Amino acid sequence: MENVEEAASVKQVADTIDHAMTEFNKAMKRREALIVRIGTQTTQIIKFSMLGLGVVTVIVFALIVILLSDMGNITKRLDEVAGYMREINENVVIVGKNINGMTGSIDLVKNSIDKMEKNVAFMPTLNGSITKISTDMLAINDSLNRMTINIDEMGTNMAIMTYHVSGLNNSLGVMGHNVDRMAAPMKMFPFP
Repeated sequence: MENVEEAASVKQVADTIDHAMTEFNKAMKRREALIVRIGTQTTQIIKFSMLGLGVVTVIVFALIVILLSDMGNITKRLDEVAGYMREINENVVIVGKNINGMTGSIDLVKNSIDKMEKNVAFMPTLNGSITKISTDMLAINDSLNRMTINIDEMGTNMAIMTYHVSGLNNSLGVMGHNVDRMAAPMKMFPFP
């Protein structure tokens, strides 16, 4: 009877060990499946991260290309504006010279009038002074005409410069629009 009890006890221990080994085997299989699943998910996360990084890199390079192309247009417009500013400056210098010439002509007229007062008794001298005054008045008229032409040229150059500044503003607006368009895909990412 002891042998039966021992056999039952040994069988019970063997069943317990068998059950424990079966549970251990199941636990190891679950653990292995979990490791594989975690590895797969980690791989997917890395793939999506690399894809996102690639998209961001392409967007950044596209933004740089757009910025560089717009900067070329802006630089060209600024060069044109600078050229027209130089022309306006030259016209201002010419107007200043014409004003100086007109002042000289006015001084000559004054001198002629002074001589006329001194020589009023002598008609030939008076006639010469009147002729001189007439010549000086023509010189004043010529200086005024040249000054008017230069002022007209200045107005034309100002209009052209305004047109180019307008073009510059349009280029800046297009560049801002392009930057906004290129940055639109970035709104998908949860960046602060």
